Amino acid sequence: MLEFTHRNPEMRLGEKRRVALVLADIQNEFLEEKGSGTYYALIEDALKKRNVVGNLERLLKTAQELGYFIVHSPHWYYPTDLQWTVPPGAIGHYLGGIGFCGRKDPVDLEGFKGSRADYYEPFKKYLLDGHTCNTSPHKVFGCESNDVIKQLRMRRVEQVIMAGPVANICLESHMRDVIEAGFEVAMVRDAVAAGVNEEGDGYTAAMVNYRFMANAVWTTDEALQRMKAAA
Repeated sequence: MLEFTHRNPEMRLGEKRRVALVLADIQNEFLEEKGSGTYYALIEDALKKRNVVGNLERLLKTAQELGYFIVHSPHWYYPTDLQWTVPPGAIGHYLGGIGFCGRKDPVDLEGFKGSRADYYEPFKKYLLDGHTCNTSPHKVFGCESNDVIKQLRMRRVEQVIMAGPVANICLESHMRDVIEAGFEVAMVRDAVAAGVNEEGDGYTAAMVNYRFMANAVWTTDEALQRMKAAA
């Protein structure tokens, strides 16, 4: 079997104003340490193994300090989404059964603060700083159903650095949508996590696909170095 060993020319960040940090799912559901019953339980070991929460904070802190655009794509549902009748896939069916990331209404924040859908508390100083763009929610996996790409286009962004806690599902789907829209993409390999099923490790699956599709796969240290140099 022929092994794919081809390497891209090195991705180089251009003007800072053309670059954005794009994150998905920076919410209590995924990052707040709790027992069973939230998505955190599926990825707890992977989060801790790679210091994902710490690396996400390093990316956010550097992007904020250097003035990079930050775009965050949250994930939640409203009661009216329970009207859906199309059968979901395995993870969608599972999440429906654990009360995943519920919101009362698009314009009503009652019960939102501190809920599973709320932004991860230690990161609110970055996400709610008045500069970060928190988009409308994605509803399945990718950003086709929200305004991530619109927000990038309206800022004339051309390159994105991507990270988030669900490497092989939401984040990979966002990556695919962003690549299809014509952006240059670097994925941060130690600022992501994934669950495991009987077929194997979702993290490995994500790394295999990132390697085939992304313009670069960096560590957090490499991403920060490049962000500082470009700024």
